[in-house]
Amino acid sequence: MKKLVSILIILALLCSFDVANAGPFSLKRKSMLEIKLSARDYRNNQYASTVLDRNSFENVNFSIGINHWTSENSAMTFSIAASEVNTGYYYNDFGVLGTKSSLVPIFWGTRLYMTDMNGVMPIKPYIALSGGPVIGINNYKDYGDVVYFEDDVYLTFGGYVGGGVDVMFGSKTSIGFQAGYNFYADFDRQIGDRKNFSGAEIGLSLGFLFGDNDNQERKRRHKKRVRKF
Repeated sequence: MKKLVSILIILALLCSFDVANAGPFSLKRKSMLEIKLSARDYRNNQYASTVLDRNSFENVNFSIGINHWTSENSAMTFSIAASEVNTGYYYNDFGVLGTKSSLVPIFWGTRLYMTDMNGVMPIKPYIALSGGPVIGINNYKDYGDVVYFEDDVYLTFGGYVGGGVDVMFGSKTSIGFQAGYNFYADFDRQIGDRKNFSGAEIGLSLGFLFGDNDNQERKRRHKKRVRKF
């Protein structure tokens, strides 16, 4: 949590200068590149390791995604996340081995924005739904970082439901806050020290908007051209 708070402060300082560029905040037909850092709570998962004591929200996950607004109140989303998950330990003929494991969720979804129809307000709360395949990777190592086996790659499916808010800083930048829950099906084998990674998630994001949807500005320019004639 301390890392997320620190990053939030830095992002707010970097983007605060853009507040002066306040203008139309309409998002219709715009797109956004979204970079997100989040933390997930696996502490109460039934597959949690009985050997290792895991703290709540201890791992930071990185994801990058694209959002495209089909209307002022709805957007399509696509994201790819990557995170290193809890390490598992076991014994065999080689001695004590560990698994350096990773998760890669690839989700498609939608966001339903509860905001004004004209895109005037810079604060835009939403409900989010998404889902898709989740790739789990085990890399087997000893304590000298010698890999004894090839990586094992497994596949399951999952979904996400939650909510958040995007705060516009001018017409090209936004900072987002999210909270929700991930529902994952079990992997066939353990990824790290467990088979299931369902759990709560909180995060913050930085968004860069692109595309031109300024209908009012186009209408204003059109009226000026008409008056000239």
